[in-house]
Amino acid sequence: MMVKVSVIICTYNREAYLPECLEHLKQQTASPSDFDIVLVNNNSSDSTEEICKDFQNQNPDLNVVYALESNPGLSYARNCGIATATGQVVCFIDDDGFAVPEYVETLINFSSDSNYNEYVAFGGKVIPRYNLGKDPKWLSSYLEGLVSKVDMGEEIMPFVKKYPVGCNMAFRSEFFVEHGGFNTDLHTRSDEKFVFDKLKKAELKTLYVPKMKVEHFIDDYRLEHPFIKKLSKIVGQSEALRLKDLGLGKRLLKLIEYKFKLGASFILAVMFLIKGQLAKAKYIVLVRWYILLGFFIKKKIQ
Repeated sequence: MMVKVSVIICTYNREAYLPECLEHLKQQTASPSDFDIVLVNNNSSDSTEEICKDFQNQNPDLNVVYALESNPGLSYARNCGIATATGQVVCFIDDDGFAVPEYVETLINFSSDSNYNEYVAFGGKVIPRYNLGKDPKWLSSYLEGLVSKVDMGEEIMPFVKKYPVGCNMAFRSEFFVEHGGFNTDLHTRSDEKFVFDKLKKAELKTLYVPKMKVEHFIDDYRLEHPFIKKLSKIVGQSEALRLKDLGLGKRLLKLIEYKFKLGASFILAVMFLIKGQLAKAKYIVLVRWYILLGFFIKKKIQ
């Protein structure tokens, strides 16, 4: 049976990119009757509401639903989107994410195919888009998470050790009915990890579908040292918060993991230095150090 998909766009003060995000959804090859678009305004102070309502009014052939979530935080907005959605499958694309035309059709086909009934979640490629048109000098395969890059090749396969990133992930709606939504106390990847951990504990599977491709715009400031430092600390702090109620053993294991990765980063840095890649050597150590520091920071990082 063909499933219906709900595309959830959670947005906050991204008037510069939201119109292009919506334009890509307008160009989907899937029949408009097979999907709807749920726009969740997370209480933006810019022209987000006007952009959403104009898109809704100017595209009567599309099933567009607008919702306002006044509680600040992406997890609140995602949960609002889940509650509003009507599709048997819900997918999340960031407001600065640009889906390829066959994105929704591909998701519909795979989630409807009986050969993939065992898969409850889906994710695909995420290709960063930069103003300069190329990766920053410091980016290596070990730090691709900082720019939300996902590229596991052209083969369809299960996610095993890794999992999809928030700007391109989909779930069968029944999963949230049975296991609950996103944890509103968490943010910055830990909220996503929380959900995929629940999925893993329930012994449910996630499928990598390369044709579910999204380009993700990365602002210039996100490539600079101050933001990378802040983001890395937030990652560490968020993980500490995620593990808070899981016992001392889990937190100690994570601490050991972070220390091991910091040690390994020095070895990798030497390898980069030998190749003359100074920026990659520098940032692979700095990021692991800031993540470790963030693990111990109690006060919310601003």
